[in-house]
Amino acid sequence: MSYAETLEVVSLVAKPFLATLAALVTLSHFAPKLGLIDHPCSRKQHHGGVPLIGGLAIYFCIAFIILTQPSAFPTVSSFFSAITIITLIGLADDLKNLNFKIRLSVEIIATIVMIEWGGIQINSLGNLFGFGEINLGIFSKAFTIFAVVGGINAFNMIDGIDGLAGGIALIVYLFLTGLCLYYNCEHSLFICYLLTSSTIGFLAFNFPIPGRTRAWAFLGDTGSKLFGFTICWLIISASQGNTPMISPVAALWLIAIPILDSVCIIIRRIKKGRSPFDPDREHLHHILIVAGYSKQTVLLIILALSILTGLFGIIVPIWIKTPDWIMFYAFLLLFSLYYWCLNHAWKMVKIARFLHGHQNGRRKLRTRRTQCVANLPFPDRRSG
Repeated sequence: MSYAETLEVVSLVAKPFLATLAALVTLSHFAPKLGLIDHPCSRKQHHGGVPLIGGLAIYFCIAFIILTQPSAFPTVSSFFSAITIITLIGLADDLKNLNFKIRLSVEIIATIVMIEWGGIQINSLGNLFGFGEINLGIFSKAFTIFAVVGGINAFNMIDGIDGLAGGIALIVYLFLTGLCLYYNCEHSLFICYLLTSSTIGFLAFNFPIPGRTRAWAFLGDTGSKLFGFTICWLIISASQGNTPMISPVAALWLIAIPILDSVCIIIRRIKKGRSPFDPDREHLHHILIVAGYSKQTVLLIILALSILTGLFGIIVPIWIKTPDWIMFYAFLLLFSLYYWCLNHAWKMVKIARFLHGHQNGRRKLRTRRTQCVANLPFPDRRSG
């Protein structure tokens, strides 16, 4: 790499980072006047009001970089238009807590812009079942809408503790950046640099670091939806076309944790007769916190799992030449295990507490069992 090219890469990385920091500092002064403050409640157990400006800051960063360097991204108009729609509906949801029907309708509109204007859609699922390639044909657009809306809401649902959604998004962006460099895919590399740097800038205000008592900014629905949509855009681009960088099933492994958590939670809610969009405290991070782990430890555990699943989805097909159908059945096995663990959450809490070193005697164990029924955020089957 020449000196000029190195300088250009440094500029691409530094400018979004600094632009995001500047946007966060500026917006933090206007957040109270705009009503973008997240206050503690029964589901949100942070301390004091925290500005909901992370997603808006990242959007302003993207807008600034794209508008000043429009030639760097070939589908700049469609991409910018789509993320603007996502940002507006996320911002409205942060301010007014919109009905889920309105949210879904606008997310579908943004996905249609991605398909019709950006030319990004899922045409093939690869050889998922071992009987040949699955081409979607006339169902391509409908399946793309379903997948993208699902991805947006998966990241929205995983955003439960400081640094989690942003950390997972950063891991995915880094994987995609590595793939773009490996395959010399310049048209997606610019947006990967942009999103990676802006996410790091946000995490500087949100990631739990020693000495910081609380986050300085939250993503809000604006940010979690923006992460979900941009990741879907990049993953679909990477897995489709004449020369895809990854197979469609590898895309599942890249975002395995948000998909597993959201799908399992939705199934559980429907089985209980509740709306799949009702909030609760039954996610993986909630269970681990009940088990006695600190939020920082829970964050590191889930981020480590996200790195492992991403590495498995990328390295195994490239180095070992594993067929798509084996990767898909392995993912279904992982899904079954994850779902079983959520359905037996109190057992998982017991195991996690044992691993955490909380079982030091029969007396303490009896005390925990007595208190556990009241503390668990899900029904304890032993209480019957």
